[in-house]
Amino acid sequence: MKPFYAFLLLLTVSTLSCNQDAKKSPPIPGESKTSTSPSVTDPSKAGKPVAPARELLTDFMTFWNYYSGNVKLNQDFEAYDVKGTLITKEIFLKNLNSGLYFPLRVYTKSAELGYKLQEIPATADTMIPAYMKQFSKQELTYYKMQGKNIPSFNFTAIDGNTYTSENTKGKIVLFKCWFISCLPCVQEMPALNDLVKKYKDRKDILFISLAIDGKKELQQFLAKTRFDYATIPDQENYMSKKLNVTGYPTHFLIDKAGKLVRALHNETELAEALEKEIAL
Repeated sequence: MKPFYAFLLLLTVSTLSCNQDAKKSPPIPGESKTSTSPSVTDPSKAGKPVAPARELLTDFMTFWNYYSGNVKLNQDFEAYDVKGTLITKEIFLKNLNSGLYFPLRVYTKSAELGYKLQEIPATADTMIPAYMKQFSKQELTYYKMQGKNIPSFNFTAIDGNTYTSENTKGKIVLFKCWFISCLPCVQEMPALNDLVKKYKDRKDILFISLAIDGKKELQQFLAKTRFDYATIPDQENYMSKKLNVTGYPTHFLIDKAGKLVRALHNETELAEALEKEIAL
């Protein structure tokens, strides 16, 4: 994909994400309107679609509403091939990266989430396969990073405190990757501040933000906008080269051994993942 087209695609999806902050994504056809991600555990129907695929690809906006409300490729899920046979998550993501398929919600044997490879017809909006290729590639990259040591770091925050791969061992570490002009990055800050407040008495949890912007710009921004993470300036290279970040905001949950637990896309996913990690 050409870099400029990739940028436009990211911009389109980011804009759609911002618009959906104000309202819930509509549920897929046939599902309860009380939730966009209901439990569909049913061993007798495992691998069967929750809703007809043809109703989800009428145009890109319809697809996006379905995808953003029902698909979470960074979570654990049961994966099925086009014939309904269970496959690994890695194989599933590799197939999505071909741009020939999209993840269709299906009933599962025991998991909360389940997806089946569903072919994208040649008549579909070209943004749909382009989207699947780009973002499934990102999820595959993060999936392969899980359980491995986070790339070494030596950060100095704008308040002068230092954070390294060594002095953060024994602590749960959360990275938020962002930049000042990223609207979704800024919109989630109040919720992240609430998360910091919730765990303020936990000395074994560190909240660190990695920003693209320089120290002066960040100081000016933070003088007007409260953000309770320790903020590290000038981290574009670390984020793009070491963490393979291509979209913002992106969050990384790192365990006490310094290994990546999961890459996450918003404050809700982050809060849920942190709670699970603490419970281990």
